Amino acid sequence: MAALATITTTTIFRLAFLALVLATAPAAYSGAFLNADQKAFLEATTALAAGDMARYQRLKVQLRDYVLYPWLEYEEARRKLTDSAAVSRFLEKYPDTVMAKRLRSAWLRSLGERKQWREYLEVYRDEDDITLQCHYLDAAMRIRGIKDDLVAQARKLWLSGRSRPDACNGAFAHLYRHNKISSADYWKRLSLAMARGNTSLTRFLEKKLTKQQRRWLAHWKRMKKRPEQTLKAAIQWSDSPESRDIILDGIQRYARKDTVAAWALWRSQFRNDFAFSDEQIDRTERKLALRAAWRHLPEAREMLASLRPGAVDKEVREWRIRSALRHWDWRAAEKALAALPRDERESEQWRYWQARVAAALGREDEAETIYRELMKQTSYYGFLAAEKLGEPYRFNHEPVVTAELRENVELLSQRPPFRRIRELREIGRETDANREWRYETAKLSRIEKRVAAQLAYDWGWHFSAIVTTASAKHFRDLELRFPLLYRREVEREARRQGLPVSLVYGVIRRESAYREKVESPAGALGLMQLMPKTAKSVGKKLGLKKLSHAGIKQPATNIRLGARYLRDVLDRYDNHVILATASYNAGPNRVKKWLPEEEALPADIWVDTITFDETRNYVKAVLFYSTIFDWKLDNKIDYTMRERMRPVAPEPETSVVSRGGASG
Repeated sequence: MAALATITTTTIFRLAFLALVLATAPAAYSGAFLNADQKAFLEATTALAAGDMARYQRLKVQLRDYVLYPWLEYEEARRKLTDSAAVSRFLEKYPDTVMAKRLRSAWLRSLGERKQWREYLEVYRDEDDITLQCHYLDAAMRIRGIKDDLVAQARKLWLSGRSRPDACNGAFAHLYRHNKISSADYWKRLSLAMARGNTSLTRFLEKKLTKQQRRWLAHWKRMKKRPEQTLKAAIQWSDSPESRDIILDGIQRYARKDTVAAWALWRSQFRNDFAFSDEQIDRTERKLALRAAWRHLPEAREMLASLRPGAVDKEVREWRIRSALRHWDWRAAEKALAALPRDERESEQWRYWQARVAAALGREDEAETIYRELMKQTSYYGFLAAEKLGEPYRFNHEPVVTAELRENVELLSQRPPFRRIRELREIGRETDANREWRYETAKLSRIEKRVAAQLAYDWGWHFSAIVTTASAKHFRDLELRFPLLYRREVEREARRQGLPVSLVYGVIRRESAYREKVESPAGALGLMQLMPKTAKSVGKKLGLKKLSHAGIKQPATNIRLGARYLRDVLDRYDNHVILATASYNAGPNRVKKWLPEEEALPADIWVDTITFDETRNYVKAVLFYSTIFDWKLDNKIDYTMRERMRPVAPEPETSVVSRGGASG
């Protein structure tokens, strides 16, 4: 134990850094596949992490002409953040690089932690990081005084329902010391914290409230637990900023249980009897009306229609259309479509629904004119329009780079940043390669991004190619955007599970865009984005035991697990592709809530009225992508959109005839 006490912070940092280097360096990159410079670079970074400076310096000399020499200097500078001259030299030598951006941020953090305020102000640029912003405000108010602009910036950061980093304590202390935070401000921030459910921040702010405000807070706590009962008592409350905040929150909480009753109570007892601002009224009524629409309540159409102009935004306009479609109200849908601003009305989505509405109202010629224009597009709505006319789908392929631009791909690859990116990938530094790629491509023009997308594709870096071509707004390269990767594994597992190969590909393309090692913020893993619990449950059925996260991410295993899970959800929904796809994304419990209650809906209406934006877009993307892959696999369509898009009944197994026929 005594020996442990002598370990310094620096030693701990070195050991941790070395462990990180060793953990993130793939085994393949330590052996014979690397050239001499690559081996020397990895050895130099290991020596630097271990603090073996003599060996590091010898290797560094050998690497002066190596393309990754700037990264070596960056890692050295990161270890010398207290040496301002060394850091400054790096920033001057390599300006406008991702390394300089990261080093400056690390330097600022170090200066802030060491309270080197004057130097901090000299180094600081406008930063997005809240910690760095707070250090800046602390430094500026210490040295320049309590200026109005600084106070305004600090108050903006303070007035949040989120807990702020400890680095903000200094800046906020200036506000407290100079009485720049009032009791009304404390209540306002508490309101934001309550809305976010931030209990720790609420407890902190509660101590700052006046006695009267604490009494109001007690009412609010009761409102959180029993909104319906507390709202009935609130009718008799006095009108104050505090009571209004509590009532607004209570109405929203009650709406989760009974949206229509909450709307009626709000309008009859509170809206006109308390001094709510126009903005509060509009915000509240917008939320209630949208909640009714998301739940597909019949009352939603009237609620949405009654909103004042200040409550109407793009989401409200779109849900006016969706609610009308969901309830077969073609006239209301026509009116809502006509109310869209021109740029929204001309989108493929709403042009398609203009045609559907026109056909439903007997204007077949008008509908056909729109369908014929839409069917020219290689898109979800383009395919639906083609189905309506009984025409073949259009697959409009246009390479991301023309023959004239092809030579620019090689020229771009020779720029120092892109040479570094390729080398980082070759030695297994994928994360750093991605950082450089994102930083460098963000600076490119749209044409240059198309060239960069082709370069990534040529390197076999498919995710970056897909993302970059999307950034360039070029969606017509069907080869680059939909490569047939892992074909042997996909075809094998699709055959085993009785699945269309194109559907498995469609899910992979939407879920991960071919990133093998990706892990979502929610914890989903690999190509088919399986949650670990789901993967292990499916694995047991397949005889795969003790699956680790790394094992789940392995492409062959992930495709095997994902295909079996896709088979399971299809079986659950009687091979209904749309319901299974929605369930794969959002889960079966949510999909059950979205089913129609009385009669079947055409699939196109059901898809476009899915409550969650993410799931709605997901289902459309998988259907579209699967059709592209179907065509690419054997140059013909084995599963049309009509076949994939069966009507959606109240219960998946119920056989009913849908009013209006197939969705197309």
